[in-house]
Amino acid sequence: MDLEAKDNEQINWLWEPGQRELWEAMNSQAQRQHAFRVLELAAQSFGAGPKWCFAVDTEIDRYVAYVDCDLANRNAPAGQANIAYSVHPAHRGRGYASGGVRLAVEFLREQTLATKAHILVDAENVTSLRVARSVGAHEVERFINEYGHRMIRHIIPITRLKSRTA
Repeated sequence: MDLEAKDNEQINWLWEPGQRELWEAMNSQAQRQHAFRVLELAAQSFGAGPKWCFAVDTEIDRYVAYVDCDLANRNAPAGQANIAYSVHPAHRGRGYASGGVRLAVEFLREQTLATKAHILVDAENVTSLRVARSVGAHEVERFINEYGHRMIRHIIPITRLKSRTA
């Protein structure tokens, strides 16, 4: 499923410059081995974080979307989380990314001390901008990143219920 999800949309918006060329230079076996190593590293790092990766499943299909939240991402200040997401090509436009982001924010609320979740989206990535809006993220900044892309930073405040005292 992971290999099938690596299409031009994912590569265009989520991969850094040069990664496409490295990927395309690999034969199918090397691509499979590389993808397996990346998934294995994600699985090994899951427990204590600082990065947690989730697959979004439906009742019928597994791994229709991917969401991660990362407390050690260069795109978010210390103590805050960066959220990234992608959707399998056959399942785009059905709300799976939005649902996964909402669950990731809930995870951050319950399992971390993060106070904000950051979602960075390329200004031309209309689909991901729609996801950011649908989860209630607020645009706070526009900037040009180190690769010359126009980016929009969105923030989701992570609020916790105040505990009741007797």
